[in-house]
Amino acid sequence: MDKLNAMFECRKRLPYLGLLFIVLLFAGTRAHAFCAGTLIKEIKAIASNPEVIEAVKASNARQLTKAQVMELDEKWIKLNGRLPEAEQIKKSNVSTLLNTEMNKQSYFKEAILTGNQGETVAMNIVTSDYWQGDEEKFTAVFDTNLPSRKPDAHISRARWDDSTKAMIAQVSVPVYDGDIMVGTLTVGVDLKRVPHTNH
Repeated sequence: MDKLNAMFECRKRLPYLGLLFIVLLFAGTRAHAFCAGTLIKEIKAIASNPEVIEAVKASNARQLTKAQVMELDEKWIKLNGRLPEAEQIKKSNVSTLLNTEMNKQSYFKEAILTGNQGETVAMNIVTSDYWQGDEEKFTAVFDTNLPSRKPDAHISRARWDDSTKAMIAQVSVPVYDGDIMVGTLTVGVDLKRVPHTNH
């Protein structure tokens, strides 16, 4: 069993979310609880930014084949993201926007914006891979059904992240163009920096 674990319960409270998440972070014998409803609200606000939506739509309009996505993903992983395509994404206007948003809160660490195939559209730091489409942060929320049959937010189990030296939980939300889901936004959150209800 991990030394630190994140456990989540739900209770009705916020009308627009339908659910209020209570997160318990166990550190040794100490337990801290905080409401994740505010986190989700903040991340959804970023996902609804017109520049974010337009960037996702532009990526989807490229209509990359699965083979093209996987070819770039393989190169990306092999070169640890040190390739022109990653640099182009990192320097894009929408990646700059994500970086600005991440700097607004001390508990925000990483942002990954994807298109409808799970391909990386924007990022504030270079990701370990290009394709997120097989990962829970994408599959747990992305849905082509209208209305969506999946939750409007997903919080992963917290894990130790060597790059940030922190316990990170990934909070994922859909990106919508009107009523149509076009992509996802995932933000890595440093749980120890989030304000706790018992502080």
